[in-house]
Amino acid sequence: MSTEISAKVKNFLKDFDAVVITGASSGIGEGIMKCVAGACGVKIFAVSRSEPELGGINAEFIRADLAVAEQVQSACETVLKKAHSISKFPKILLVNNAGFGGYGPFPEPSLEHNLRMIDLNVRALTALCGAFLPMMAPGSAIVNISSTAAWQPCPQLATYAATKAYVFSFSLGISSELKERGIRCLCVCPGPTSSNFFKAAGFDSPPLPGNFGHKPSDVASATLSALASGKKFVVVGALNKFQTLLAKILPVNLVLGVSAAVLKRVRSTKP
Repeated sequence: MSTEISAKVKNFLKDFDAVVITGASSGIGEGIMKCVAGACGVKIFAVSRSEPELGGINAEFIRADLAVAEQVQSACETVLKKAHSISKFPKILLVNNAGFGGYGPFPEPSLEHNLRMIDLNVRALTALCGAFLPMMAPGSAIVNISSTAAWQPCPQLATYAATKAYVFSFSLGISSELKERGIRCLCVCPGPTSSNFFKAAGFDSPPLPGNFGHKPSDVASATLSALASGKKFVVVGALNKFQTLLAKILPVNLVLGVSAAVLKRVRSTKP
């Protein structure tokens, strides 16, 4: 997949007053930040626990652990205040990318880990959408990063898949509501992507072959192209599109059995 940004995407991005990206320090969030910065000079707010390598990018880092409700509120207030200094009623692109997973039979690795996952993947994403939407001018947009795991139940990955199923359903629901306001909402469903996901899930090294999955830059390119085209969701990668189609049309018990077998095998590679 090409990582080139088309003229259509560049022109689309130039309309925004500010771009807010959570989880921008690595992976897909970092990829989107670099794509946006390469396409236009719009102000970027990077919200994450660790500081990203900006390398001359026109971005302001806001440190926040979005799994903590108080820090979500503080980050929202900080960004909105700064966005209002750019425009009284700004056109904002909000990219909700922050999230993490965890492999193993529930509640491994711990109940606290699973609850924190829900706080970040679900609660923080919902809170950010709710905080920013009243301030968004027509022409604004929201990107919520889900996963192909959202399309079927995933034993050994049950909480993570459930949080991403929420993101998928929530995103499509509000996309219909926001159409009347001239605001777009895109849900992105990538497959395995080279990022810190596996490390956060407890693997010393990725359990999948090095040539399997996506590069963050590929997901970023597909995301921005789909957003500029007005799509409500995008599944990244031809193989993933085929897999999600099968998950939709096959009996759920069959899909569950296949998912269990595959993820159990992945689990067996974990030290």
